[in-house]
Amino acid sequence: MRHAVVVLSAVALLSTAADALAQQGTGQLRGRVVDSQGAILPGVVVVARNEDSGVFREIITQSDGSFFLSALTPGSYEVNAQLQGFRRYQRKNLRVEVGKTLEIDVQLEVGGIEEAVTVTAESPIVDTTSKQLGGSVTAQELSSIPSLNRNFTSYLSLLPGVTATISTDSFGADSVRVNGQNVRNVSYALDGSGNNDNFNNGNGGAQARVPVEAVQEFQLLTSQFDAEFGMAGGVVNAVSKQGTNRLHGTGFTFYQNQNMTTRDFFAHQQNLDKPNARQVQYGGNIGGPIIRDKLHFFANLERIDQNRGRTINIPARPELNFTTFTHDNVWNWMARVDHQLNANNTWAVRWLRESSPQSSQYVNTNQTRPTVEQENDVDWTVVGTWNSVFRQTKVNVLKVSYTHEDVFFGNPGYFDTGDQAVLDPRLVHQTFTDGISTRANRRMDPAVQLDETFSWFTPGWIGDHDLKFGANWYYLPLHTFDASTLNGSFSFSASDADFDPANPRTYPDRLNIRVPGVSDFFMKGHQIGFFAQDKWKVNTRMTVSIGLRYDLERVDSFLTDNYLFEPGAKPPLDTNNLSPRLGATYKLDERSIVRGGWGIYYQKTPYSVFNSFVTGAVFSNSFTINRPANGIDPGPSTGKLPTDPFLVNGPVVDRALLDQLFPPGTTQKNAGTVNFDNPDRRLPYSRQATIGYEREVLRDLAVSADFVYMNQRDLLLNIDLNPGLRTSTSRTASVVRTDPRFTAAVLEITNLGWADYKALQISVNKRFSRGYSARLSYTRAKGYGNTPSPGNIDTVDTQVLDELHLTDREGLTSEDRPHILSIDGSYLVPHTHGLMVSGVFQYNSGTPFTLTDSSTDPDRNGFFQEPLPAGTYSGTGTNAYTVDYKNGVRAGRGPDFALLNMRAGWRIPLPKGRFLQAHVDVFNVTNRANFNTPNGDRRDTTTFLILRSILNGGPTRTAQLNFKYSF
Repeated sequence: MRHAVVVLSAVALLSTAADALAQQGTGQLRGRVVDSQGAILPGVVVVARNEDSGVFREIITQSDGSFFLSALTPGSYEVNAQLQGFRRYQRKNLRVEVGKTLEIDVQLEVGGIEEAVTVTAESPIVDTTSKQLGGSVTAQELSSIPSLNRNFTSYLSLLPGVTATISTDSFGADSVRVNGQNVRNVSYALDGSGNNDNFNNGNGGAQARVPVEAVQEFQLLTSQFDAEFGMAGGVVNAVSKQGTNRLHGTGFTFYQNQNMTTRDFFAHQQNLDKPNARQVQYGGNIGGPIIRDKLHFFANLERIDQNRGRTINIPARPELNFTTFTHDNVWNWMARVDHQLNANNTWAVRWLRESSPQSSQYVNTNQTRPTVEQENDVDWTVVGTWNSVFRQTKVNVLKVSYTHEDVFFGNPGYFDTGDQAVLDPRLVHQTFTDGISTRANRRMDPAVQLDETFSWFTPGWIGDHDLKFGANWYYLPLHTFDASTLNGSFSFSASDADFDPANPRTYPDRLNIRVPGVSDFFMKGHQIGFFAQDKWKVNTRMTVSIGLRYDLERVDSFLTDNYLFEPGAKPPLDTNNLSPRLGATYKLDERSIVRGGWGIYYQKTPYSVFNSFVTGAVFSNSFTINRPANGIDPGPSTGKLPTDPFLVNGPVVDRALLDQLFPPGTTQKNAGTVNFDNPDRRLPYSRQATIGYEREVLRDLAVSADFVYMNQRDLLLNIDLNPGLRTSTSRTASVVRTDPRFTAAVLEITNLGWADYKALQISVNKRFSRGYSARLSYTRAKGYGNTPSPGNIDTVDTQVLDELHLTDREGLTSEDRPHILSIDGSYLVPHTHGLMVSGVFQYNSGTPFTLTDSSTDPDRNGFFQEPLPAGTYSGTGTNAYTVDYKNGVRAGRGPDFALLNMRAGWRIPLPKGRFLQAHVDVFNVTNRANFNTPNGDRRDTTTFLILRSILNGGPTRTAQLNFKYSF
């Protein structure tokens, strides 16, 4: 009954207003008009006109003198106000920012309407009506602050509580972590429509990479966002540039090569050749009027041709070390058209497409030359928007969008032959990987989205109310093709030596392989969200935000032969996802506010979870097996030959035996790990509470401090329904399972995970004026829970038979960073004819990790998760790392991170309003080596606590030349 009431309530909410959701990619302007004595003035005509495009909105002040303009495209506006008997009011250069409310006071003076009073003042830098935390990165910062790969996610790490990850294995897949959560818990939007990878959520950043040259502004909301936002722990919204009344354009090029870089730490240490690394990015954009003040266009083209240098470092086999590069070959196109039909109706269409094939990929630094991979990736997104104004106080925004990904990962041999099974197997040695990569999978990941937002400004009802109602609908089909591991993967845990038929210790001790054939399937799902939001301006000091949201997620997951469900049962549907949101801001004076809020936020389930229910079904025509099934063959580790029939001939797949056991083209009982959905599966959620203070110290300088507390509950964890015990504590002992119906583990997804996060976040923001800008963000934080990475799906490794021992998993999360610091700024050096100097410095604490010893399995549960006792541990040999280890899991901390990037250059004026920019960037000015967290397994003596790779592949000290011509 309760479920029915919730659903009916949501349907009623949808019917009382238009469908809506999602950040619209717009801003708001509000204020009140009074005379010189402070008396309110109703009936005043207020016009806000975009100074670049001429597009305008007109409104008449209400009975209390108030006016409110929502759904404004971010940009610089001129506001005019006029009433018979008063001088006309004019104020320019009012900056409307994405997701913010700009509040101004308008005072009319008695006089003739033909007389004008022009007010000159900076736009307020503090939004006195919002309790949302996060921030914006403006076009000025995007233009002036150096970024190594010019991916927008690196700019988002300038904000408090945020760290960025530069992808080393897939171009453009950079991502951000927000408030101690996994990268999956971030939602990306472009111009107010979804731009997400629904298979991995935010794990690979935005679905279609947004080119920096085509962006007007980025916004990232990290906490206390309003009820119109759902299914995420952080919200990124990019707003694309649009055409103006003046034809304008830009041509740019960014260039670097191996002569402008230093060798990385390990290449220098081992005297390896410098890789042929280079980066060439060039392109341009153009925008202007089709019909002045009404119809405008903008188009952007970007070309990237780069070699990303890599150093392969294998301490146990130094003769295998080498330097190489991954080649990226990228085309990115974007086009946008905006049209104001009349004063009350506008529409826009924006299209973005990127093709980014990549070859010579070396995903890890411990893999040999034959393991090379490649990727073919095409992403695109399109959105159409219609804005309508009704009776001045009501605004309707309708959006229809489509996003698509077609990505294919594989080794070059698969792309050449189309048959993964004929290729040589992968060889996974104790500390490095050799042989042919097992990757061969394609994913087509589209999304259809419908959003509509209905806003209604209602003044004079115990204050002013900015009401929003709505819902959204997603259709999310998924098509996956997977031929991975058909060539097999042999493990060698006894030795790092090459296979020698005369040496038993060099034989493989386990085989992992896909049988009987490829996996090729289709699934679909739907998401629906409803919300109601009231931004209630109680009086001139107090603004209260009250919201309620409801989310529903339905995916047709695979239930065949899942004994946890009754016959004919449908996939689980969590209908209890009501999200109340409550917050307030209070103006202490005209320059400072206190703000705070509380809310519940649900998280979207990545499709990779549902994918496992298909690939890990009880019966399937494609699944992966291990031989031996429940442990390694003990022979090689004890100096004896293996006995498993798939291992006795060394690292050669016995196809005849494999086809006999698993005939091609058949459906078989899954002899590998089985994955089950759970009838009681729920959406994970977080409860968030904040309290903070912000002050406008100067008209262009603001400081803030906020305390953030968040607890995440119902996080997804896998438990084993078919647990087992090793026959002894020996590493090579086999695991005996409890359920004879299954060969290996039977994993059930559950909601047993939790994590807590608390932080103090401090920000100082000086926008560009008087020749300089600056920003400082500092976060002091702690993350703790029973899952390493909140938002990721882990398997419980402390389970012993039916006892889960979840308290043994409790410790700092892997996302915990006690200190996060970012400082950036730019300075126009006087008396230098336009020399601009800028830079950014960032520092993060290291990653928590666990020290273990896989020589034995003390609790015999099949995992080597038991942490070493507290103490001081060090590696042995070159590049050793020392850890002061505390008690429990994730009780050591890896190397910290620090990076300084600088830029210097001139902006040279040319005739007719044109100009040329010439800059030199230097990345990693100090040439600091930022290391990855080392291996924490004491059994691997050659790599235990040895620094052996660079975080995100670099950079080393690198120079870059930049040229930009604008007209």
